[in-house]
Parts: sequence; C-alpha cells; structure tokens
Amino acid sequence: MIELRKGHLPSAVSMRTSRDGMEQFDFLDRLAQLSDRVAPYSATSVVIASLALAAGTVLRLIGLGQSDLMFVAYLPSILATGLLAGIPAAVGVAVVSTLIIWSFFTPPHLHAASVPHGILMGFVMYLIAAVFTIYFAHCCRLVLRRLNERSRTNELLTMELQHRNRNIFTIIEAIVCKTLSADPENANKIYGRIRSIMYANDLLTGEKPQLLTLRGLLLQAFEPHGPDRMVANGQDVFARNLILLINELVTNAAKYGALSNGAGRVLVNWRQRQGSVTLHWKEVGGPNVTAVNKQGFGSQLIAACTKALSGAMQSTFSANGFACSLTFPLTSLRRAA
Repeated sequence: MIELRKGHLPSAVSMRTSRDGMEQFDFLDRLAQLSDRVAPYSATSVVIASLALAAGTVLRLIGLGQSDLMFVAYLPSILATGLLAGIPAAVGVAVVSTLIIWSFFTPPHLHAASVPHGILMGFVMYLIAAVFTIYFAHCCRLVLRRLNERSRTNELLTMELQHRNRNIFTIIEAIVCKTLSADPENANKIYGRIRSIMYANDLLTGEKPQLLTLRGLLLQAFEPHGPDRMVANGQDVFARNLILLINELVTNAAKYGALSNGAGRVLVNWRQRQGSVTLHWKEVGGPNVTAVNKQGFGSQLIAACTKALSGAMQSTFSANGFACSLTFPLTSLRRAA
C-alpha cells in the first residue's frame, strides 16, 4: 500500500509505461493442447497427415505450370503434420509426397529413361529439406507439449493455493470468533473484511476469468467499510485486472486516509476516451497526509500493477487528502490476467 503520514507537505509522483496493451490471442495454447492430445500412430494422426497431404497437393496443382513449386508446396504440409501429429506421420507425408511428385508431376518420358541431373538433385534436396523440416517440427512439438504441461502444473498449483487460502481464512475466522466471543458486532465486521479478501482472491485465481465491472469491483472492495463511504460515478467497464490495485488503494485509505476515521469518504469517477479509461481517486474528510521517500510493499505492488497493465499513474498528497489519477488502455483491463 502507499505509505501516507500525517502532515501538510504536498508532493507528486508519476509513473508511465510504454508497453503495448493489445489483447493476446490464445492460438499457442490451443495448438499446444491439440499437439498434446494427438498421439503418433493414432487414427487422428493419420487424418491430420492426410489433410496436410491433400492441402499440399492442391497447392501443387495450383502451381502446375511452375517447376519451382514441384517440391516446395509439400514442405508446409510436412511441417504442420510434424507439429501436430509427430515424426511418424510427417515421415509418411514426406514419402507419399515424393511418390506423388514422381508419379504425377514428373514428365512421363523420364520414368523409363535416365533421370536428368537437375531433377535428381531436386529430389535429393527436397528429401534433405524434408528431414530438417521434420526435425524442426519435432522440436516445436516438444516445446508446445512442455508449455501445455507447465500450464496444467500451474492450474494444479493454483487449485492447491486456493484450497490452502480457504483453510487459512477459516482458521482466522475461528480465531476471531473465539477471541471476540463477547463482542459479536466487531467480530462480524472482521468477518466481512476477511470474506472480502477471499472474494478478491477467488476472482484473481479462478479457473475461468470473470468479467467484473469497475463499479462492481469498487462495491466489493468497499463492502467491509460500508458503501456510503464511497461515491462512484462513471460508465461501467470490465476491469477484472484492477482487483489488486483497487484493494491496495482501499487498504491504504483504511490505514492512513479517509477510511481511517468515521467521517471520511472516497470520491471515484472514471471515463472512457479514445480506447482508454482514466480513473480519478480522491479522498476527503480524512487526516492530513504526506508522501514518504521510501516506498513500501504496497507502493511497489501498485507500481507493478500499473506497469503490467500498460498504465500511467499520477499521485498527489495534500492537506485535503490523498488523490491519484490512473489511465489504462481498455484492452489491458479486458484481457486475461
């Protein structure tokens, strides 16, 4: 969280990033999953090899009058087959394509006569190129399979962490219940804050990304303190990736700012413009605050979140309370975290 201290000295901090915020298409994930599912010598590998061979033959027919396409048209077929179906299927495509070229695309009078040196070298170079293509496809297939395996490992690790987190929060609730057995009102307030943190964790580590609007995210973050402590204004946008940042700002306000007393409030408004969202956060009614020279863990987390989302942040510390302005590309707020 941003470390705030009581006082009156104003200061300003700005952070900017230039990383591209374009959405990422999950083509490699799907390709890795398909490559992982297809086993060599399986019926699926035969189908993939047949389709790739047919596509290469069509390309060869399109360039029938061009001698330089005699062999080149089949190399993409070998590459695709090796990538998706493995080495045996790719070798089969290379062998069958060689027979097709010899039988249908080589001049008929050469079948019984001696083969010219140029055409013979063409076949030799094609086979050499096919070997290198198969090896390259095999390496790419291994990389995709390893990526898919790591993805499964990460999913299992995430599920284990979710399970452990729930157990930890359950233990904390039990400790609070026993410690504050004579003060159920404060115990319920603490329960609410704990459940709010659990909810944020579930959104971040859930199996499927959830489309959480910025307004819903703010309501969830302010729930332990009461919705009347926040005034929000703006058109709803999907902002799941702002969970950590918003929670840090709320935590900061609860420890040092407007939410640390019973009278303060936070004014939040945002607007969309030219493919970006600008969010203004302003605390009023809290204690006087100033910035400190050394950034704490929370400040570093906010800076990291802002940078990861290709955003820019400007902060102001004054006697009126903490305020900041954050700008993010819309694409960075919508993509999977």
